[in-house]
Formats: sequence, C-alpha cells, structure tokens
Amino acid sequence: MRTDHPLLTFLILIGFLLILWSSLPSLWLTIRPLQQPPDNKPKFPRPLKPQCKDDCPQCRAKKDSPPEIQEVCLTPKPWIEIKSHRGRKKTIPTLGYACHNWKCPYYHILDENIHALVGYGSHGKNERIQDLMCQACGWKFTVRRDTVLYRLKTSSGKVAEVLSFMGAGVDVSTLEQVLGIGEGTLVTWQTRAGMHAKALHARFFQELIFRHIQLDELWANVRNESQEVWLWAAIEATTKVVPVLKLGPAPWRWLFAWYMNSVRG
Repeated sequence: MRTDHPLLTFLILIGFLLILWSSLPSLWLTIRPLQQPPDNKPKFPRPLKPQCKDDCPQCRAKKDSPPEIQEVCLTPKPWIEIKSHRGRKKTIPTLGYACHNWKCPYYHILDENIHALVGYGSHGKNERIQDLMCQACGWKFTVRRDTVLYRLKTSSGKVAEVLSFMGAGVDVSTLEQVLGIGEGTLVTWQTRAGMHAKALHARFFQELIFRHIQLDELWANVRNESQEVWLWAAIEATTKVVPVLKLGPAPWRWLFAWYMNSVRG
C-alpha cells in the first residue's frame, strides 16, 4: 500500500494542525510571564550616584579637607614653580590676560605670577598685534580677543576715531561720505562697541557702594522745538562714575500730569 497519496498526506497535515491548535492555549499559559500589579507610586528621576568613592577626587578632597585648606586646593600651583628655569626669561607683560581653554588648570586666571602665558609673536599689516600662548595647554590667542577690535583689519586708531564721532552724534551717512567707509561696516563697529560696553557694565557695575550721589539732567531738542528729550544721570561726586542713565520727559510734564490727575480725582 502506497503512503504517498496526496489525499492521505493532506489528511495527516490537517490532523497535525488540529492537535497543535488544541494545545496552543496551554502552551501560551506556560510561556506567558506573570502579570505584575500596576504600580501607582509616583515616578521620580533616579538620583545619580558615584560608582565608587574615588569617582571625583576633587570633590572628595574638598569634602575631607578642613576649611582653611579648601581654598588653597582651588588655586593651581604657579607655573613659574613648575616650568624649567632654563631658557629665555619672560619679557612681555601678560597681566590682565588669561587662558581661554576651559580644560586648562589656569583657565581665567589673570595674575601673571600664576598663569602660564608668554608672548608668541605678532601679526597684522596695519599695526602690530601681540599674540600669546599658554605653556600649560598650548592654547594660542591674540590680545584683542573678546574686545571690539577682535578680527578687525582696520587700525585701532581709526576705529576709535569713528566711535568717538558716533558718540558725539555724527550721522553714519556723513561718516560714510567723509571717511569712505561703508555704512554696514560703521553700523557693525557701533553694534560691537555697544555690546561690549553692555557686558562691561553688567560685570563691573554690580553691588556698587557710593558715598555721595548727585542727580544731573541734560536737555535737547530733536528735529523741532516741540519734541524735547531729557537725559537724567546719577553721578558719584568723588569718582565721577555714572552708574545710571535714564531718558525721560520734561519735569513739568510730570507735574502737569500729577495736577490733572488730582483735579479729576
């Protein structure tokens, strides 16, 4: 008897599928993982913890050291005590400049007795611009970095002259005709000077203590006599520092507005 008949093969396949279908629910119960009850607790971000106690040596040293030693650990050792005493002596002053590499241990240290800055040649066609280099990390930069003159090809005297004219009220179109400098360049210089002055004001005019403050005002007409502008200035009498400038209307307008409001009330 032959067993390779198509009908017999089909019947055997159907039987095998029926057996598999009947055993599928029990097989699914054994494989399916147990369902966990829903967690109604609020979820908070997992706090980051160090893997070991030696994860952050600086934090560990700051925590374990007494208060008088903590400040000393934050200041790096002066570079003059680390470098070799051989070679050419330092001749270019670097007081007031600092390394801009945040990975350097002397980052933003202005004291020339501590940081590792030395002169590193110069560049510029119109005038000599000094370059500096940090011997600790090898970072090179120019002394004009973070200033109004950074990456400007025009001489510093010409830029200072133009900004002085603009501060005195000379129109940009007049400067363009007289000096032959494009209006876009002049506006760029003025914008950079304003942004730099704003940054300096925010840095150095914070939490000032003055002994004697006097109030002064300046008055001017704009375009016609009917349009008046008053500039109020608070001036420190001894140092002549001007911490506050305020544009406002004429003082009698304040009095007139106050009088009208009181009459109406």
